[in-house]
Amino acid sequence: MLNSGNQEKLLKQHDFNMLIIDIDHFKKINDTYGHEMGDAVIRHIAKRINNFIHKKDIPIRWGGEEFIIYSPEINHQQLYFKAKKICQLIASTPILGLSITVSIGGVSTKNRHFNDAYKAADKALYHSKNNGRNQYTII
Repeated sequence: MLNSGNQEKLLKQHDFNMLIIDIDHFKKINDTYGHEMGDAVIRHIAKRINNFIHKKDIPIRWGGEEFIIYSPEINHQQLYFKAKKICQLIASTPILGLSITVSIGGVSTKNRHFNDAYKAADKALYHSKNNGRNQYTII
């Protein structure tokens, strides 16, 4: 989790890459198996993501079942590959006996404020969700 100083630093960035990762059908997991199971699923997904990303990447839990990966120093194609691998990594092996998938939206940007980049990545995320989930959209 980011502290307030790091969050302020992140909000001032202008050239970066961002992925928003959302757990598909997370409400159904909570409703069916309970919030403890939902929390355990979040922890397992976070661990898988943390074990995959580079040391320069900044993972952030963003809201209930969303994560942001801030990736400096990579290009658009590398961001696309990272999103693809994260989707595959989560879907490839059950988590606590459950088949879990994620949808991802991402943006590679220059000279764009964090809030504008976030809105663009969020729009890409909803494109992934509206087109069947368990996929990624990078703009």
